[in-house]
Amino acid sequence: MSIMAAAAAAPKIAFSDAPEKFAEVGAKSRLKVGLIGCSGRGMGAVDNMMEAAGGAVKIVAIADLFADRLEVARKFFEKRTRQYPERYKDAIDIPPERAFFGWDAYKKLIAEDVDIVIHATPPVFRPLHIRAAVEAGKHMFVEKPACVDPVQARQLMEIADMADKKSLTIIPGIQRRFSPAYQESIKRMQDGQIGEIVGAQAYWLNPRFFIQNKGELYVPEMDPEEMEYQIRNWFVFAWTSGDCYVEQHVHNLDVIRWGLGRDPVEVNGIGGRRWDIEFPKMGDRFSHFGVDYDFGGGVRCASYSRREQKSKDYVMERFIGTKGVLELDLGSATNRIIGQKPWEYKGPRPEPIVQEHRFLLDCLLNNKPVNMLRDMIDSTLIAIAGRESCYCGRNFKYAWLKNRSKLSLEPKEWKFGKKPIEGVRLPGIYKLV
Repeated sequence: MSIMAAAAAAPKIAFSDAPEKFAEVGAKSRLKVGLIGCSGRGMGAVDNMMEAAGGAVKIVAIADLFADRLEVARKFFEKRTRQYPERYKDAIDIPPERAFFGWDAYKKLIAEDVDIVIHATPPVFRPLHIRAAVEAGKHMFVEKPACVDPVQARQLMEIADMADKKSLTIIPGIQRRFSPAYQESIKRMQDGQIGEIVGAQAYWLNPRFFIQNKGELYVPEMDPEEMEYQIRNWFVFAWTSGDCYVEQHVHNLDVIRWGLGRDPVEVNGIGGRRWDIEFPKMGDRFSHFGVDYDFGGGVRCASYSRREQKSKDYVMERFIGTKGVLELDLGSATNRIIGQKPWEYKGPRPEPIVQEHRFLLDCLLNNKPVNMLRDMIDSTLIAIAGRESCYCGRNFKYAWLKNRSKLSLEPKEWKFGKKPIEGVRLPGIYKLV
């Protein structure tokens, strides 16, 4: 079921009383949750679920490739329990025998008695881990993006089919879809309030380009051409993250696809890497992208992504119609129409990163499975197409990449050791496959 169908068919959640409702059910039998990926987003996802659940869940197992991340997670849970005693009361039950590390840690966690798996590893691990969870019949919350290349995307589509056959709920971290402000905005646009859509724009610009060299997630000095370094610093390597265009800008592109209701026809991009970003220590990804998506019928989307230190934040989705313009920004709480029929959203604004977990729990507690994995795969593929166009410096048909590209960034063997970095991609030289 797609999110557009799911939003209509799934039970509505009252933001004020959802935790109380879940707690009432949870008092009888708490849902057991396992976390795969114990760095920042993984711990954040647990925190979001705790806020959403109101006592209906219990974290019973954690897993990570690295043993030190397990200790970071334990300290985080202890701190949160002190800060939010009601939210975390009796909600963390992770004895040493249910804390796993190593390449097979995800298998060990999935083999435990857990109802829900939170998946928050680097994106390259998604198909491998999600397949194992679905085969084991686990419901999932899966962070964005879906994957890093077209081969993985096609694998995930097969896994999504398998999840449907098992009536599993899979909710992805495309959080804007869970915002009432965004939902009403998109509905007004699709109902014709800005007229016929003639164009769109998407922006994710900010200064965050970093490696883990401080704080609790500190990475000790090591050779950047070691797989361990690259996975620990997954954010700056294309094979682990998909590059920042895929890893972060997927949020904005998901809104564009949601609003337009279709895939692009052709992709044409330009991008590069600022000259003073140290290589290979700071990875091999680009620092800026600009992509022109042709959605057919004269409708084009101009898409911009930038991650360069000391640059300015600007995050926005914009749809241009014959009777007005719709502007959307989750961070600044902008949801407005400018034009013949002006409008501004004034309703409730529950945190979408919490609301996506409320939606997941509501699906499970009411036995109404919703599988949104395909929505995230499709939006991720659009981002991958934009990235590849920027890398190679040429335009191509989107359907070719989606259906025929043989590009695979996943390593042939999952083991620590040397992993050479070929260098930053050069447009005009980098080849599509």
